[in-house]
Amino acid sequence: MKSVIVHADGRRIDLASGITPEAYAELEATQGQGTQRKPLLFCGGCNGGVYVKHGHIQRDELFAAHYQRGDCLETLAITSPRMSDEHKRMQEYTVRAANDAGFSADTEVRTTRGTRVDVVVDSRIGFEVQLSSLTAGAAIRRTERSMGAGLEQVAWVGSASAAWLGKVPGYQWLGNGQVQGGMPPPRSVRSRGLVTFRAERSWRGGWEPVLDRLTVLVDDAVTRMATGNIRPVIYRGNVELVRADGIELYERLTGMPLEPFAGRAPSRAVVSSPARDCDREPSSRNCQVPLCGEPPRPYEDGKRWLCTGHAWQHYVFSKRTIQ
Repeated sequence: MKSVIVHADGRRIDLASGITPEAYAELEATQGQGTQRKPLLFCGGCNGGVYVKHGHIQRDELFAAHYQRGDCLETLAITSPRMSDEHKRMQEYTVRAANDAGFSADTEVRTTRGTRVDVVVDSRIGFEVQLSSLTAGAAIRRTERSMGAGLEQVAWVGSASAAWLGKVPGYQWLGNGQVQGGMPPPRSVRSRGLVTFRAERSWRGGWEPVLDRLTVLVDDAVTRMATGNIRPVIYRGNVELVRADGIELYERLTGMPLEPFAGRAPSRAVVSSPARDCDREPSSRNCQVPLCGEPPRPYEDGKRWLCTGHAWQHYVFSKRTIQ
């Protein structure tokens, strides 16, 4: 299948029909991931392993290069998609909020680690707008690389159902002006996801810190991150954006410091893909069900390697048989 990139978990990205900004970001985040022995991505034309890299001339283009090209003539060019109006509106609102508070803000900033950050405030704090599905692993890798390039922090901005919530610093917009054609007025958009701590009486006596989730203006979230009044920390296995006075209260009541988020997600947030957990290579790049030429999933049913569809059929059939 030409102009198609296949993930190790069976997902397909059709390059010929165009890709979403989220799919582009996920592919871009795979740079440096996978090996020739255990690729993360495969060519849809020859089933050979590929890896993603930036073009030498057009830096807004990605290419999926074969580890071993062989006879495959397929060129897997990944063109950066057009930004949606909603994505652009959220990006521009963030820039205006920073400018109104006296901070400089740049858009589409390229880092030395191959990432492109939607907004960078004061050359230190990055903001990534993400409106659709992006895996937590892709967000984690992208955050690590952006901070490895020198950004102090990176905050993700998106919907309430995002898979990366709690895995990387981030917050959600609440009603960001979809019904109006232009930009929302300043200080009119609220956000959820920032937290603080409050003191409550403990049943053991004394006082204890309790997490308190806040609803604040997006303008204040941007400004407070730039001033350091909101900082990302790891609390009970999740990444939280916490007000500085809340961090101080927690540490005073418990006598223990909260672990700052420094680009590495907590261990419970990092879930290895099945392809990495598997110690065996499939004997074939195709599903071993007769007449099926689809790539197999990176696990087996005990006898043969299966594609996504046949693996699910086998699971449903086995479940019904058991019942």
